[in-house]
Amino acid sequence: MESEPNPLDVLSAVLDPVRLAVLGASVRGAVSIPMLAEELEVRPKEIARAVGDLRAVGLLSADGELNDDALVDVGRGLPKAHPDLGEPIEGPWTETEAAIIGRFFSGVRLIEIPTSHRKRRLVLEKIAQEFEPGERYAERDVNFRIQLIHADYAAIRRYMVEEGFMDRADGAYWRTGGRYELPDIDDSAPLRIQTSLEGVFLVEYTYDKLDELLDAAGAEEIHRYMSDQFPYPYTRDDGESWIEACVAQDSPTNFLVEVDGVLRGGVGAMAGSGEKAGVAEIGWWLNPAWWGRGITSAAANALVEYLFTERDFVRLWAPVMAPNAASARVAEKAGLVLEGTAPSAYVKYGVRYDELDFGITRERWETLRSS
Repeated sequence: MESEPNPLDVLSAVLDPVRLAVLGASVRGAVSIPMLAEELEVRPKEIARAVGDLRAVGLLSADGELNDDALVDVGRGLPKAHPDLGEPIEGPWTETEAAIIGRFFSGVRLIEIPTSHRKRRLVLEKIAQEFEPGERYAERDVNFRIQLIHADYAAIRRYMVEEGFMDRADGAYWRTGGRYELPDIDDSAPLRIQTSLEGVFLVEYTYDKLDELLDAAGAEEIHRYMSDQFPYPYTRDDGESWIEACVAQDSPTNFLVEVDGVLRGGVGAMAGSGEKAGVAEIGWWLNPAWWGRGITSAAANALVEYLFTERDFVRLWAPVMAPNAASARVAEKAGLVLEGTAPSAYVKYGVRYDELDFGITRERWETLRSS
């Protein structure tokens, strides 16, 4: 009884242009070595060798026909989703680094290439561990090793060279990067965005801000005209869940508002998807003790600028409950215009309120900024 084909052997076998062409031709029927050699303009000997290699891994029958059952067996043998998705990755990493890498890997497979530069560098260093320092690799060997991790081996190979983890010359590649390349990959240095007010910053959320978040978000006045997604009372569980969700973002869209080094509020965006790709709903809140100082407007303006210049959003919108005149003024000062009213769209504490919909496109924002 023949054993099931090894998926890695099969993958290795087809990572060759001639063998791949032979396999493609077998879909039409039994492979004719002379005809295929003429079609591909290669020597019949090369076609015969490719046929033999594909037979050896079970993809072709003795008659040169495609072995459908072998393909089914290969599919069954491919790695399934790793049950520990999101768990820290073992290796020479700090606890923080291991947690970040774990969000992008499922077992040995890379789920997605991070868009954040610092997190992408960390993932690339993880992949660089597959290459021994001082050893030279042919490009096909580099492609093969990377393809076992992610399908887009060409993009990752390019990133590896661009970021200094690998170098190449005369068709050979070798590892040049490692631990010494990573001092800038440090979640303890969160993204900070200066607003127009001195001492007021938008800062990426970190776990050590939990107590400050609870102090700032607990006031009942904040909840009065906010969506019920902003809980009241604001519990420790609420704060932990919110910070965990923010920390998990590849590129942040939610920020705490820091005033003289202390968390006093928050701003953020909820990105759309599918047909709403490139559109985000934005919002803001501030502890009542700091109202009336222009802090929310400065924070909202900084958020809009960040979303249009550092992210790929083309439109932002902000729903406001009609009685919340202060929030409507914040939207207008950030350049958003009232685009419409949805009657009786909200109910808070048993009272119905209209929804004021403010919005702005990147094109309009750029026009306002240049005027």
